[in-house]
Amino acid sequence: MDGSFGPLTETGVKWAQRKIGVDPDGMWGPATEAAYGRWTDGERLELDGNFGPATIAATQRAIGVTPDGSFGPESKRAFQRHLNTWASAGLVIDGSTGPATVKALQRHLNAMIRAGLGLDGSWGPGTTRALQSALNQEKF
Repeated sequence: MDGSFGPLTETGVKWAQRKIGVDPDGMWGPATEAAYGRWTDGERLELDGNFGPATIAATQRAIGVTPDGSFGPESKRAFQRHLNTWASAGLVIDGSTGPATVKALQRHLNAMIRAGLGLDGSWGPGTTRALQSALNQEKF
């Protein structure tokens, strides 16, 4: 630690920017500061678009079920109840994450964090990144 902003510091800043979902330009500016503040307050998920055990467990904590990292029927029903409660989704609680549930999720993420998702009912990496961001911001 020498107090200089050199290549190793720039590499570290780019790493952090990728973790928090900011364009990795290596400069710690207002956008990085704001995203980092949101990231440190919430789940601290990497915005990688992977709906794996860490993202599932974070989602489970947000919807009030045991965070075991497995998105089984109980979690899916709780997920649907959450969307009905917080997004007035009007979903049938059937434990299916079909197109209606995914569209409700996309609509909710657009409302909560301005995700800019198309309402196509397809749960791909973009929807997962938006969910990860919402969980990091404690806005799910």
